[in-house]
Amino acid sequence: MDDAGQQKKQPGRRHDVLLMVGGFYVLASVLSVGWWLQTRQTDIWPLTAVLLGLGIVILVALLWFRQRDVERLVVERGQALEKNRTLMRSITESARDAIILMAPGGRVAFWNPAAEALLGFSREEAIGRDLHDMIMPGGTPGMIMRKLLNFEGSGCGNAIGRTLELQARCKDGHVIPVELSLSSLHLDTGWHALGILRDITDRKQAERRLVRLTECLSSMGPNFDDNAQDITRLCGELFGSDAAFYNRLQQGRLCSLGHWNRPPGLPLEDDPEGHVCHGLIKDTALECLVIEDLEQSPYFETDPAIQRYGLKAYFGHKVYCRGEAAGSLCVVFTRRCRPSDEERRLLTLLAAALGAEEERHLAVQQWHEAKERAEQANRAKSEFLSRMSHELRTPMNAVLGFSQLLEADPALGEEQLDNVHEILRGGRHLLELINEILDLSRLEAGKIELSLEPVAMSSVLTECITLLRPLADERRIRLHVNSRQDHAVLGDRTRLKQVLINLMSNAIKYNRPDGDVWLETRMGGGGETIRVSVADTGLGIDPARMDELFQPFNRLGVDDQAATEGTGIGLTIALRLMELMGGGIGVEPRQGGGSVFWFELPAVQDAPVPVPSHRPFGGIAPSGGIASGHCILHVDDNPSNLRLVAQVLAKRPGIQVLQAPGADLGLALARSHRPDLIILDINMPGMNGYRVLKSLREDAGTAAIPVFALTANATQRDVIRGKEAGFDEYLTKPLDIPDFMALLDRYLVMSMATDRASGCPESTP
Repeated sequence: MDDAGQQKKQPGRRHDVLLMVGGFYVLASVLSVGWWLQTRQTDIWPLTAVLLGLGIVILVALLWFRQRDVERLVVERGQALEKNRTLMRSITESARDAIILMAPGGRVAFWNPAAEALLGFSREEAIGRDLHDMIMPGGTPGMIMRKLLNFEGSGCGNAIGRTLELQARCKDGHVIPVELSLSSLHLDTGWHALGILRDITDRKQAERRLVRLTECLSSMGPNFDDNAQDITRLCGELFGSDAAFYNRLQQGRLCSLGHWNRPPGLPLEDDPEGHVCHGLIKDTALECLVIEDLEQSPYFETDPAIQRYGLKAYFGHKVYCRGEAAGSLCVVFTRRCRPSDEERRLLTLLAAALGAEEERHLAVQQWHEAKERAEQANRAKSEFLSRMSHELRTPMNAVLGFSQLLEADPALGEEQLDNVHEILRGGRHLLELINEILDLSRLEAGKIELSLEPVAMSSVLTECITLLRPLADERRIRLHVNSRQDHAVLGDRTRLKQVLINLMSNAIKYNRPDGDVWLETRMGGGGETIRVSVADTGLGIDPARMDELFQPFNRLGVDDQAATEGTGIGLTIALRLMELMGGGIGVEPRQGGGSVFWFELPAVQDAPVPVPSHRPFGGIAPSGGIASGHCILHVDDNPSNLRLVAQVLAKRPGIQVLQAPGADLGLALARSHRPDLIILDINMPGMNGYRVLKSLREDAGTAAIPVFALTANATQRDVIRGKEAGFDEYLTKPLDIPDFMALLDRYLVMSMATDRASGCPESTP
């Protein structure tokens, strides 16, 4: 108890003591008089009356003072109680949250003004009514009634002391989300439930807005225009506005890069002067502009859209790009309104998102521009080097040519001959420098170096048919050949073979079962060229899509046929190679069904005709057996790598080599020939080595074949990745030939006990 309470109780206690003292005084006086009378036998009644009267007066006086103190205490305590009641009433009536007291039986015992404002029921309407029936959507379920009975008996329940989120029904019937805090209170009439309700409509709306904002930002794509449009649309929808705009200053014009519910007739680009958005962008003191009544603003007369579309309110925020005000994000209303603090923060977030998108878009633009400038500079450098190389070769031809004539002149003296030798030495060194510059320019331009020489078509056809015969037999395709042995062309033998293998493998793969493939060589172009054609009996090609045929990765819908493998770049490579070799390539429908692919190359007269090593070449490709011994398949798109490995393997007798310049053909040869070992490059166009290895391991017929990786990817991370992918050995370029041969011997010895189902063709040069 505090000091004030102690002071208030001290007078009462003092008078209680005085009353006790007075009582003892009267009693003592009576006893004293009685004793004196017995001892003295004297008549002293007058004296006794006087003493008793005096004691009574004292007692009455003390009782009067006690009554006065009690009355004062009653008044003071009544005032304190009224003060406490007033304080409690002020607290409950001024509280922003609804405070409801529920008496036993579920009846409302207290209902503060905030509850009236929240739920719409007045105090008079609420007091005495069943609380659950009044505000609970759907009435009071039986479960609530059972919990209520348990609470009335013990004052305990699952919800006591907790904060819950639930729905409350208002007087007008609409339902709002509320947060309810419950506690128990025991009064004279039993256990009461005290509930505090808080309207969380704004909080729920803010949460929904935040979720939508997060979803919008997380789903942004690479296109700036789409992203700006999405953010603007989201802004308009979240604010419940009549329209939303993202306006940006571009080249002195106010342009709408994003808009939502744009009124008909409103231009997407306009003179910026007088517009509210322009005023916000140019005002350095403003970040956000809120105009609750546009009719009272100076923009009512200067912005033509305000009166034209009856706009009443405007909320806008600046959008920055690299520290500079670039535009404004705004929402407009045809009614007067005021944004909440949460809406102001939301507008700031959306404007910041647009600013980040502006910066990303600018960075991407600058990157593309820098990339284009670099590519242009690189192309210009390559073209310059190529042109300068060509221009320097012309005078160098004269210098070296005439110097050689002088060198052969017997009339020259020794000193003059030495001078000519110095000229030749310097000229040849300069020519080497020119050749290096030319090679560099071709490499940077992506050009392929070819070795053009006379090539007998009969030997190329023989090698290709030998390679593809197992694939044709597997698919029951008959091969027919019509070619003269004196047909020769000017081209790169390896690349020519690559083109022919691609056309033949396509003719086999896309043919019908029990179909046919015809290979033919004939003179063309008045004897200037040799045309090689590959015809099939497949479904043919839609004439309307012929132009798409040589586009990279375009398989003309064949991707739907899961059984047919391919990447769609073989014909693109064939086209480029034919162009580099000075020839052409094309396709035409075959009469009776199917397609005819052809290519032409310059013809060569009197070319040496190769002598067949093991098999005679006739009008039809032989289907003879495969030589015994070990079979190795090498898959690599680089011709020089294929030649190198073939020459290395030629050092081992009894090893036959299958060569595939592409992944698709490599897979087909592996499945048809089942080699003892596969050597696989990693970086190949269309399908890399890892994908080829995966296909090999997933096929029961090739899963057990050892596979070596032979690649220029030589970092430790590349080696670890290759081992983890399942390569038996991971070899790096340049090739260590002794180690390579030792590995081959070890793996081939291990495979000697395995019976092969098929053999290999002879080694190809």
